[in-house]
Amino acid sequence: MSTMGWIRAWLGVFITGLVVSGLTAFPLVTEIRLLADLLHWLPAAPDGLVAWVERVRDGLTVTARDYPFVAYGTDWLAFAHLVIAAAFWAPWRDPVRNVWVVEWGMICCAGIVPLALIAGPVRGLPFGWTLIDISFGVVGVVPLIVVRSLIKRLATAGVRQDEQVQAGDHEHGQREQRHVGDPDDRVLLGEGDERQDDGRGEDGRGPAVDAADAILPGHEQTLTTGTRLGLLDS
Repeated sequence: MSTMGWIRAWLGVFITGLVVSGLTAFPLVTEIRLLADLLHWLPAAPDGLVAWVERVRDGLTVTARDYPFVAYGTDWLAFAHLVIAAAFWAPWRDPVRNVWVVEWGMICCAGIVPLALIAGPVRGLPFGWTLIDISFGVVGVVPLIVVRSLIKRLATAGVRQDEQVQAGDHEHGQREQRHVGDPDDRVLLGEGDERQDDGRGEDGRGPAVDAADAILPGHEQTLTTGTRLGLLDS
């Protein structure tokens, strides 16, 4: 696979994660109920995890029943994930020019760590759940680091190719100048070619050349004066 193909593959992994996270943020009540039922079916599920999931289920159920407008905030959260995913369409199309989007995503992933460490205890989340939230940033930054490295490699290859093309054009231009020579020579050569196309002289062995064609540059006045003197003598 080419470098561009690997860039798009890793970007596809990251975009898919964002889309899944966004879509699953809409039906929170349904999902937490399914998770609670699943944990009850698993005999090896830790009691602390089961108790916490049940508490979250009860809180979301009561909120959705009595205060449904609160879920409007999580709807915006889901939409934000989808918007961020759409932003990575730019490096998908032109990764070198839009590498800043990848770097911006890396900064966002790094920001998850302090957010979880600060907001988690304030909101009363268990420390284990805070670690799960931090893992989203740690895992999410991995494909972005790979993508950024591949983009830098692609940009370096493009610069080298441009330098080779410029060097080839410069060499070709110098070769043309050596073959053509001075601009005045090109004019004289062109005039000579036109004279050779005029036909043969009276003896049939060479092109007909007028007296004016034989005049060297800078001697026109001398020839004219000599011609007049000859006419006077005759």
